[in-house]
Amino acid sequence: MTRLVLSIFSVLIFSPIVASAQAAGCPAPLPVSLAVTSELSSTVPSASLGFFAEMHNSGTELISDATLAVEVLQRDTGTIVSRFLVPQPVSVFPDTTGKVGFVWKVPLDINSGEYAVTVTFVPKGGSRAEAFAHVYPTASRTVTVSGGGAVPASVSSIAVNGSVYSPDTVARVAKAGNVTAVAVASNDISGPYIGTLVWRLYAPDATFSDSPVDTQEQSVGLHPEQSAKIQYNLPALTLGSYYLEGQLINEHVTSYFDILLAREDGAFAWTNCIPHDTLPESSPGNTTLLISVIALIIAIGVVWEVVKQRRT
Repeated sequence: MTRLVLSIFSVLIFSPIVASAQAAGCPAPLPVSLAVTSELSSTVPSASLGFFAEMHNSGTELISDATLAVEVLQRDTGTIVSRFLVPQPVSVFPDTTGKVGFVWKVPLDINSGEYAVTVTFVPKGGSRAEAFAHVYPTASRTVTVSGGGAVPASVSSIAVNGSVYSPDTVARVAKAGNVTAVAVASNDISGPYIGTLVWRLYAPDATFSDSPVDTQEQSVGLHPEQSAKIQYNLPALTLGSYYLEGQLINEHVTSYFDILLAREDGAFAWTNCIPHDTLPESSPGNTTLLISVIALIIAIGVVWEVVKQRRT
């Protein structure tokens, strides 16, 4: 009985510790915290809305030549409607706070609703794939757009070699053979849509200063309430993995999506470190501590019950 109790105790106590150790395999986070503020909390299509990104370096070394990457996402649909870089490079001295301003030009054709304006602090040499997956320090500001119309078209689904692709995952493909990505563009308005889908293929660790290894543009014409499949065939290149960015664009609106492609195991290992919940009370460290405390209480209860039974 004692051996059983000890086994239960060990499983309950050490399982969270093992899980925490596995998470510790992720790269050490940058000693940078961000906060994003804006002049207004609501806006309208075609307006220019000003923001400030405040950065605090809690480390002991200068962080120089970093980049602020901005991404705007519609909360209801998950559609990324804007991406851009703040023009000036960023440097933050140790134990110092800096502030940088930027402007989001709201598209003309945009849905009414809430949008998350997310700023990511990208260190010098950081990859664009990790930046737009929000692996680096990130902060968001919610803005409400009113008076908007319906977005003419958007990408409703993505597939790689016939399998549905989910964001921030790695599409594992064979080491040899063709690789095909398909984006389904849907026109949900009563008028026609004419635009372009731009595919940009990058090396897996490409930075913002690196050029794509391949670029393709395909015209997209959709009748009202029509959908169409737009296909991209991976060229015969030598790398074992790639970052593929898609941009559906016309005169007034654009949207983005990403695909991580790998012909080998272990590519894009950082996807295991993506923070899916940035709320402080839901951080991995606090969660592990909470699980450990609960496990300890349960283990003590089990031991107490066994002791009582043996006494009787």
